[in-house]
Amino acid sequence: MKQDYTNLIAFYQTSYGEQNRLQLDQAHSIEFITTMHLLKKYLPGGCSILDCCAAGGTYAFPLAKEGYRVTAGDLIEEHVDLLNVKNKDGLLECVYQGDVLDLSRFANESFDAVLCMGALYHLMERVDREKCVFECLRVLKSSGIFVFSYINRNAVYINHFCRSLSNVENRQQILKTGVNGVFYTMDFGEEDELIGKFQLDKITDAGVDGLIYPLYAQLNEATTEEFNAYMEYHLATCEQPTIIGHSMHGLWVGRKK
Repeated sequence: MKQDYTNLIAFYQTSYGEQNRLQLDQAHSIEFITTMHLLKKYLPGGCSILDCCAAGGTYAFPLAKEGYRVTAGDLIEEHVDLLNVKNKDGLLECVYQGDVLDLSRFANESFDAVLCMGALYHLMERVDREKCVFECLRVLKSSGIFVFSYINRNAVYINHFCRSLSNVENRQQILKTGVNGVFYTMDFGEEDELIGKFQLDKITDAGVDGLIYPLYAQLNEATTEEFNAYMEYHLATCEQPTIIGHSMHGLWVGRKK
């Protein structure tokens, strides 16, 4: 059965500016800084990359400027329009509109690396999450790097608690089902369990925004010197298992066997 994206498309069209989220303030920038740090750490220089849920090019354009050969696509028409506008100088190899559950436009083993930076936030059914991973790995070359982002269920609970002590029932429902509006959140270890049936060697699992929600006010009030000191600590610890559970957004990196 074809996936129904009606609510998801409406969400991004009317109420959520993904292309601006990581530039809202100092605290939100941590996710972008950390993700770029990890991508440059684990992706071979100059390799071909499929960014299959690129939004407005949050990572596609910075990676292309670093010399990577990036093909970028997204489900949302407005995101693809933005990609095309920003790509007027042809920095990206290709821009397309499409669904991660169907990457049939690409042949098997087409890319050195595949980034799935957001699709798993929105696929509510396990069968669709597995299909997403299958398609990403199909177009990934042998020994290529697969990267996906996910939302940590326990961090979502903590964030809701920090915002309000009320609405206990909603928080409990998130813990039980993983569903938070149009977002699917993963329980501890679920990211490894999802990947377990595929031929991948895990390289790392990182908490890319760390403790920003409990420390939101302090991070935004920090001076440049204080913020840089925190970032030094964060980048040194973001791949430690003790940190991952507190991070709203996780980043999983592996190599195709």
